[in-house]
Amino acid sequence: MKKITRALLAVSILILLAACAAPATPTPANPPAPASTSAPAASGAFRVALILPGRADDQSWNQAAAAAMNWAKDNAGFPVELKVVEQVYNVADIEPALRDYAQQGYDLVIGHGFQFQEPIIKVAADFPKVHFALGTGFKLAPNVGVYDVKLEQGAYLMGILAGMMTKSNVVGATGGVDVSEIHRGHVAFTMAVNKVNPQAKVINTFIGDFNDLTKAKESALNQVSAGADVLWQSGDGVGIAVMGACAEKNVFCMGNNFNQNSLAPKNAFASVVYNWGPVFVQMMKEIKGGTFGNKQYWIDFANQGIDIQWNDALKSQVPQNVVDAMNKAQQDFIAGTLDLGDLDKTKLQ
Repeated sequence: MKKITRALLAVSILILLAACAAPATPTPANPPAPASTSAPAASGAFRVALILPGRADDQSWNQAAAAAMNWAKDNAGFPVELKVVEQVYNVADIEPALRDYAQQGYDLVIGHGFQFQEPIIKVAADFPKVHFALGTGFKLAPNVGVYDVKLEQGAYLMGILAGMMTKSNVVGATGGVDVSEIHRGHVAFTMAVNKVNPQAKVINTFIGDFNDLTKAKESALNQVSAGADVLWQSGDGVGIAVMGACAEKNVFCMGNNFNQNSLAPKNAFASVVYNWGPVFVQMMKEIKGGTFGNKQYWIDFANQGIDIQWNDALKSQVPQNVVDAMNKAQQDFIAGTLDLGDLDKTKLQ
């Protein structure tokens, strides 16, 4: 009897210890992935890796792409699994990132920036069954497509606005790196200023980097010191710094890539906004249909890939003749009657 009692007591102690060791709240076996970096996987989903050179919330080049791809995911018409990779800026880091997602068998790997061009061409040759997309550039391959923006169209409208609104007859434009689409934008901006205001001087500055906020702000402040009272900009973090400098010095400015009016609500007339969504959907559908590759995709006013978003707080300060001139240029671009020529070969003043 004593042995039985001792055995029952030992069993009771073990049961009690097991109960004490059990967690009060069960831990999910597969915790959800952060919403900011990836979408939940779907069985048989089309897999996209969007690799950004900056932050996905930069209110500029990178956020425009991230927002557009999330829109594309919801409007593709088939399940899409999305992975967003941020801040892959240095060239030495780009090739390993591309190879990583190619090796994982993603259907589409996107490098959102001109600096991805050479690494994409190299990696695409090693993974012929993976499709790659390059954000701005000119090199193509059977499994590589390039999507680009007619930056010159939005820039031209901003040039009309700057040229007609300046009081000092000095306006400024700060860019990141003087690559093709940025160069075209600055040339078009300058052409428009000169057309509507032949007395105006345009100060163009390229800081040689897309994310150096210190240099971008210095550029803007130098332009203001030289008399510029309206500033435009192009390129990732460059825009944030320029808009901030304009708010600090209380001079007018315009946004680019994304609706940046909120960065300088008392100073920003309007922003040129890029909508990459339909192009992303088109590329995904062509991949599924077997027609992707060796192709350039463009967004412009005609396909509503570019839009002008006004700052309601300041639009009343813009005379109607300025708005009319901008609207006329936009309609001429859509109709194909406004040809700016070969801007890549045009030198800036």
